[in-house]
Amino acid sequence: MLHNVRVYRQLADGIRMDVERLRLLSRIGISTIAILAVAGTLTLAFALMTAQMGTMFFALLAGALGAEVSIIRRIPTLKDADVSALVGSWWSLVVPLLAGSVMAGVLYLVFMAGILTGDGGEGLFTSNLFPTFKAPPVKDPLDLHVVLEIRPASIKDFGKLMAWCFLSGYSERFVPSLLQSLEQRGSGSSRD
Repeated sequence: MLHNVRVYRQLADGIRMDVERLRLLSRIGISTIAILAVAGTLTLAFALMTAQMGTMFFALLAGALGAEVSIIRRIPTLKDADVSALVGSWWSLVVPLLAGSVMAGVLYLVFMAGILTGDGGEGLFTSNLFPTFKAPPVKDPLDLHVVLEIRPASIKDFGKLMAWCFLSGYSERFVPSLLQSLEQRGSGSSRD
């Protein structure tokens, strides 16, 4: 009889955790809808306000979605306490999404600045895997609208940008490792 009680408790605990995992997935779904709604609103606003729409907001969105996919892929392997923590607070779900967006934003700036460049670029690292950017005509050098209107040179470059930004949100170590590599390369060349 005592053995049966233990088995039923284990079964009940397993069902409770499955319910919490489903609750976590529904929260992730809600956050996805919210992210897409914000992205759609910003896209519409910029499409109406500028002659040439940039891609920074798309890059931030790709980073958040990458972080979200990373969380979804980890759910089956999370410990029960981690699942409970994620279900217990919206912030524990929102913070990784914001971190993914920030990492994508940093990567976007690295591409935009020409530190990592596509074909024929003059950056520290040049590869056909990286996007090439083009800027609109500059009237005032410090005009924020010009910065927001900078975009990849082609549809192919836009695809590369989105893939890299998604990866930067998906892999928490990607952008910090990239920055460390850039730092080492920069300090190595200054010693020469």
